[in-house]
Amino acid sequence: MSNNHLIVGLGGTGGKIIRQIKKTIERNKDADGVSVSDARFDFLYIDTSSDELDKRDEWKVLGKDIELDRGQVAINTASNIRPVLDDPGSFPGMKGWIEPRAIFDFVKPGIAGAAQRRKLGRMVFAQNAPKFVKAIEERVHDLQAQGKTGVTIHVVCGLAGGTGSGSVVDAVAQIRHQLPEHDKYRILIYAFLPEKNSKRVKDVAGFSNYYANGYAALAELNAMAVGKYHPINLLDGVPMAHDVYFNGCYLINNVNEHGIQFEVESELPTIVAEFIYQKTLNKAWEGLNRAEKGENDIINFETEEDVGKARAKLFLSFGIKRVVVPEQEIKEFLAYGFAEQASRQLMFNNFRQGEGYADEAVEKDWGSEVRKPEVLQSLLLTDAHLTLDTGILDDDIKNSNWKPPQEYWKQIVSRLAPEIKADKVIEETGWIDALNTRLAKVFDDTYRTMGGVRKFYEVKGNARLDMARHIGRHIEKELFGRWKSGTASLLQLRHYTDALVLALDEKQDLFLERIAKMPSVMQGIQQRNTELSVQFNKVGFLGKHLTDKRGGLFADIATQHQDLYIARTALEGMRFATSLLPFVKEQLLTLRGKIDELHQNLAVATDQFNQERAARLGAADAAYQKRIFDMGAISAILKAMISDEISQAARTQRVRQSLINLAGVEVDSFEKLNRHISLGSIISTLSQESARIVELAHGEIAKNLPPVLHVNIVERLQKQYDANKSGLKQFVQSLYDEAGSTLVFNKTEVDRTVGGASPGVYETVGVFLPACEHQKAFRADLESEFRSQRDSASATTISVGQMPNQIVIMKVTALMPLRYTESLTYLKRHYDGLMADHNESYLLHGEGDGKKLPPLFARTATETQARGMRKPTLLLANLLQMIKQRTNRQSGLPEWVFIAMEDGMPSSKVLSGKSLQDVLETEHPIDLQKAIEKEVARKIDAEYQHIDQKTSLFRQYTELANQCFEAAGQDDQDPQFLALRSLRDPLRTLIRMP
Repeated sequence: MSNNHLIVGLGGTGGKIIRQIKKTIERNKDADGVSVSDARFDFLYIDTSSDELDKRDEWKVLGKDIELDRGQVAINTASNIRPVLDDPGSFPGMKGWIEPRAIFDFVKPGIAGAAQRRKLGRMVFAQNAPKFVKAIEERVHDLQAQGKTGVTIHVVCGLAGGTGSGSVVDAVAQIRHQLPEHDKYRILIYAFLPEKNSKRVKDVAGFSNYYANGYAALAELNAMAVGKYHPINLLDGVPMAHDVYFNGCYLINNVNEHGIQFEVESELPTIVAEFIYQKTLNKAWEGLNRAEKGENDIINFETEEDVGKARAKLFLSFGIKRVVVPEQEIKEFLAYGFAEQASRQLMFNNFRQGEGYADEAVEKDWGSEVRKPEVLQSLLLTDAHLTLDTGILDDDIKNSNWKPPQEYWKQIVSRLAPEIKADKVIEETGWIDALNTRLAKVFDDTYRTMGGVRKFYEVKGNARLDMARHIGRHIEKELFGRWKSGTASLLQLRHYTDALVLALDEKQDLFLERIAKMPSVMQGIQQRNTELSVQFNKVGFLGKHLTDKRGGLFADIATQHQDLYIARTALEGMRFATSLLPFVKEQLLTLRGKIDELHQNLAVATDQFNQERAARLGAADAAYQKRIFDMGAISAILKAMISDEISQAARTQRVRQSLINLAGVEVDSFEKLNRHISLGSIISTLSQESARIVELAHGEIAKNLPPVLHVNIVERLQKQYDANKSGLKQFVQSLYDEAGSTLVFNKTEVDRTVGGASPGVYETVGVFLPACEHQKAFRADLESEFRSQRDSASATTISVGQMPNQIVIMKVTALMPLRYTESLTYLKRHYDGLMADHNESYLLHGEGDGKKLPPLFARTATETQARGMRKPTLLLANLLQMIKQRTNRQSGLPEWVFIAMEDGMPSSKVLSGKSLQDVLETEHPIDLQKAIEKEVARKIDAEYQHIDQKTSLFRQYTELANQCFEAAGQDDQDPQFLALRSLRDPLRTLIRMP
């Protein structure tokens, strides 16, 4: 048999099950991502809303995305149905079943989904049927392209709403029409029955669509199975004609046969997902194949008088119980614990011996740190950088003409003073003016080849933002490098940046203070210069020619001019610095925002990791599984992992690098990193990398501590039960009991013999024990216990399981007509209540009002006997002239009526049917039928006591039969004649003839 499996999910329930199957598949992969099962899965999810898809956090396993691909999803939005209702002839796939069109008057623009109406659900599905058929074709093609042909299609849905319940019949029919080979393309349905007392039903006292939908869907599925309902092909409007629409339908309820209740939203989808997955994994279960093929009963249906095949025995139920060392849960517990530690390192980098990384920063005097000269130099934040004594931009740094003002003016003065003294044209008394003139020209016109000092700073002022950005990028690259190397945490960098901002504020204040003092500084220089100039001008003949006193004074004056121009340049530089600093500060604040953004995302991720870890290995076991694990051993492994500082540093570095790699190999800043990551990708990446680290770390740590991963369940049980044979026996008994079907059975119905079919069900159990080389003897004892405790009424297979960490017990109950289901009576009450409403009866069914569908409940012997007398009673009433034909006064058309005395007065009731044959075949209301029976019996008792009267009345019957025989061309096999002839003995009984 092919191992291709296509999961088709209809409605929200179908989406939940698909999600759980994908989670199950992903969680059962090994460290290399290889699945234990060789089954090939594909998926197709159909719904009228994207609600389940929008729960993106739920479509992840350890942060890994398991969302469906675009081609695996079809959201069927409800198109405007008014064009279809106004012009049904243009829509051949719908015109044959949308009548009466008035029932859709409740549909208003903006109505959500199928509004819990099956007919509307079918309408929405029909409008998107071509897309569905194409999607099925593509999914099946992709599956078969991988290997062997043939596919098992698993249709999963709920029967209570309008979407799943309203589309399941057509979905199954369209799949079968496309894939008619029912042995090669097996279709199995997994249908959630509406749970009693659902919170979705507000008025429990009335009649709810929630329950009635379930009954109507089951009635149509049953009718398909017995060949009494062939849905119209939604693509062309032609009725289909398949013998086998589906191979089996599993019924799932929220209470199992032992009264254990399951949570509908979470547990039930997981149970169904686990069952489907385990079936594909453990294939050595012959009883399952027989159950799903119905091979244990030649007659797989029940018959009903006047109906023929009435109830298919293609319905099944299942149960599953797992005893498991929850390896994936343990792995996730450890991975999330480590991920929390790693994110703390990234944020705080505060390791505490014996505890791991704390969730608070290391205290440090960051103010002193950022004021160190070497730090300011490395960050381009010295006074020299801010005043442009030293270049900031790369081109300025490379410019050989740039020298610090002190050096520059010293060089200028050192060149000009000798030139002036050597110039014979200049009188000695004119040296000071010449020096001042030339220095002023340099200051005003030629400083750094940019038109003078003021012009230089004016031009550079236009590049302040570029300089600030350069400084910001430089600092960010520096800080990012520290974080990337693991030497600094985000919070440390944030404190570092805050300290830098405060330091820049101080610098701004200091520059302003120095600028305010500069006039007095320059005035002092100017005053000293003036004093020297006076002395220079007073030098006499002797001083000039014998001692060169004037030359000495000129050198002092040149030094004062040098200091003056240094001060004037410094003033312009400080003014520039005060205008540059706000831009630099803005860049630092932006940098702090980038650091904060990453920190906040990591903080949220840390909380998420903490919550995820807390959600693992806690709470009570679900009803379908029993977990066996040593919490102390798990905690010891985690503690050993996080308390080793050297190893922890290396491991967290791997996590950090995996996060950085999301932004590419060239990333060197927080801005680039933040641009390429999100909270979701952070959680995903840290989770997955942590899981890989846990696998590696566990292998090392487990050399000295008891392992908690890759543990065989048999070994775990051996430790617990090897010396407790009585406990082992009770343990095995409990597993058989707890693997009960997800269905409560109506024992009275199960025991009844109906319609020639055998009573009871076929039950098969599969027990899958993994091999265990280290505990062969105990495994043999365990298998022996399972054999001795098995139920003799069930076909039990005990085989080698494929997964070493779990024992799986699965039970399937097959050959069930729907009447075996205990909740069917409850569903029928709501169904019957709504069927009394004309509109609701049509909205409940895909075609018509459902009154011609075979009954899901078999009649009792008393009901069968009474029903057997229905037609002869109607015929006798006709012979007694109590049922006869007349002309309707208003329409002028013939009609059939029942006439009798009521409270002493004659009354007439119109019957359905255009002919006597129609009257006999029609299911009349029970109160009318009983009234006819009562009046017929009364009249026979009152007026037909004598044998001659009885004989005369019976002769009317024989004459009617003879007339029918002649009208049929004397064909004694004519159906109408045979029907009349079959009433002979019941008629004699009613007349009470000897």
